[in-house]
Amino acid sequence: MDIRALRYFLQVAEQLSFIRAAERLNISQPVVTKVISQLEHEIGSKLFDRTTRRVALTPAGAVLLKEVRPLIAHVEAVQQTVRHSVAERSGRFNVGYTTLAMQSVTPALLRSFRAEHPDVEVDVREMTTQAQIEALLSAEIDIGFVLTPVADELLTIVPVHRERLKLAVPDYHPHAASKHQRAPLSAFATDYFIIPPRSQFPAVYDEIIRACEVAGFRPRLKECGENQTCVGLARAGLGVVFMSGRVSDVSSEGLVFMDIEDPAPVMEIAVAWRTRDPSSLLSVFKENASINQLESFQ
Repeated sequence: MDIRALRYFLQVAEQLSFIRAAERLNISQPVVTKVISQLEHEIGSKLFDRTTRRVALTPAGAVLLKEVRPLIAHVEAVQQTVRHSVAERSGRFNVGYTTLAMQSVTPALLRSFRAEHPDVEVDVREMTTQAQIEALLSAEIDIGFVLTPVADELLTIVPVHRERLKLAVPDYHPHAASKHQRAPLSAFATDYFIIPPRSQFPAVYDEIIRACEVAGFRPRLKECGENQTCVGLARAGLGVVFMSGRVSDVSSEGLVFMDIEDPAPVMEIAVAWRTRDPSSLLSVFKENASINQLESFQ
């Protein structure tokens, strides 16, 4: 049986809700449902009785739950022991990050780590938030820079950076003339919002949708994959795009970067690591994460 499927089963069994389990796993509910169905097929028995009102464990599900808790704890202990031993001997430290994290807080924290551990080889990998969570739980990476919200009882999640997103609009947009003032988000209700797919940045995607709905409208969306492509589409007048990080790094040719009145979408980045990881190499990140948390959230 796939350990990932057993983790999904454990969350559903503890929450007795596919929706709440999906929220804790930071994935979509249909994915959880599909994985549980595959697990039931593999075992040859239903694990949950499901109605529109409730979810309950079947007798087979209750037996599996009793076996799964110590099994997952044992697997995680083995993974951590092996990873710790390999890391200590190889002098390698594996870091996951999202593109948005690397545009903001990640470089400074990596510099601090390199200054204290110059002999350690740092392997950095660009990954989605969900991929980082799974990689942390399987001990493939040691620390991750993720977009919140994230919740997993096996991980420590410390927010280290929070910022309001700016809106990049074509320089001939009717509201571009007010670039030195905050504009209401509702002023752009008739524009297309250029946005990365939810599968790529679910937290940012959901936050933009939420802010628009609070502002009184459902945004018209135009999805694009790469940040530079999204900016190019806005420069071409095909929509507006929310920007994070240092907008000074983006050419302003044909664009105006605008502050938005509340409700403005907000991006939050956190550092994540396995709570019971014994690695001494984590100490730099833990200390710096605590400092940055105080500075960013005063």
